[in-house]
Amino acid sequence: MPNSQPFAQFASGLTRGYVILAVVLIGVLTGASSALAFIGYAGTYNQSMDGLQARVQQRLNLYESQHKSLKEFAPALIEGEVRQRGRVVVFDTKHNLLAGTDVQPTMTSELLSAVLSLHARKIRLSDGLIVLEPDTDSFVGLMERYWAWMFPLGVLAVVVAWVAGRGISRRAVRPLADVSTAMRAIAEGDFTPKLLLESDSGLQDLTHAYNEVAQRLNIASHERRRQEAEMRQFIADAGHELRTPLTIFMGYLDALRSGVVEDSAAVRRVQDTMLDESRKMRAIIEKLILLARLEREGEPARDRIDVGSVAARAVDALRPIAGERIHLHSEANPTVTGDDTELYEALKNVIENAVRYAPESPVDVRVARSDGHAVVEIEDHGPGMSPMDVEHAFDRFYRGASRPDVEGSGLGLAIAKRAVERMAGSISLQSDASEGTRVTMRLPALDAF
Repeated sequence: MPNSQPFAQFASGLTRGYVILAVVLIGVLTGASSALAFIGYAGTYNQSMDGLQARVQQRLNLYESQHKSLKEFAPALIEGEVRQRGRVVVFDTKHNLLAGTDVQPTMTSELLSAVLSLHARKIRLSDGLIVLEPDTDSFVGLMERYWAWMFPLGVLAVVVAWVAGRGISRRAVRPLADVSTAMRAIAEGDFTPKLLLESDSGLQDLTHAYNEVAQRLNIASHERRRQEAEMRQFIADAGHELRTPLTIFMGYLDALRSGVVEDSAAVRRVQDTMLDESRKMRAIIEKLILLARLEREGEPARDRIDVGSVAARAVDALRPIAGERIHLHSEANPTVTGDDTELYEALKNVIENAVRYAPESPVDVRVARSDGHAVVEIEDHGPGMSPMDVEHAFDRFYRGASRPDVEGSGLGLAIAKRAVERMAGSISLQSDASEGTRVTMRLPALDAF
């Protein structure tokens, strides 16, 4: 697998681990079983040698009662004894062999006898010596056959462990390699989710965690790009809106400085125009600052707000430019949570838009409660808006083509939308050429019924 190469050494280490574990287990099993066999053999040795010594002593007593010499009854003394745990060897006083087989033990037998403390027993007589020697050759032969069988079985087990370990290691490494490749792609700026196959992975928690991180990074990346695009558009639109009044202002300033305008009445008109353009720039800048604050700040304040009271303040603030055309209808006094200043700015901007774009129409501001929400409607009976204008009404710096003569920044509805959304509310706009325009704000109410 190409994507497993970064973890090839890790996979090899796992395989070696399985092989080493198999070798250790086989060694432990063989060693433990051999040790148990040795302990069992040593445990029964003394009992067997005691029985052999008793039988030899019994025969020795019989032959001595017959007044026979050791040389005469030595062959009969060992007759019938089967070599199991020991053997009988008879010597004369000069250590000449009279009966039995004086076998030189192998090095393995000597080592086994020394380790298990298997010592020969001796019966001394006046005319010779009877030796009861431990016979470990048969046991050593049995153990050697056992070890001879265990060796090929051990080799087979190691091969099986290597094959199985290699397969398990590859399966274990696969999700790690996939996640590593995907994380490397993220480090290179590719936030596209690469959903790993969890059903084929033994590390489902890891793959699930990666999938979640990849999706969140992808969402965050899109959101960041969207915000950057909006910020670039915001800066471009702000520059465009400020360029016109600033150009007019600088043009008149150059005219005054160069002495083109000298008549006092003309100078006053120029000054009035410059003052108007300055006010426009100030209004645009203040709304830009307000919108930037609404876009930048985290959670809004959680104050209790009387919606009817805030609507009354917004209406009163606009009466100097609207006169008695604004009518406030408060059917209830719903209470919401949020920032009082933000709600005031939202209402004021929407009402101001209605006053400016429907100059001959009354503007009705209604406050009510409905389905657990505080509802504020601002309605005029002016010329209405085209479908295109309705679609882009809440875009920043957008101004409808139907009333190009009306001054404005195109930020009022954008500010209102952002402020309402920060209070977990919604805002909508309906417009008809024959009936005018209605903007509806819905905010979660505290005293819902």
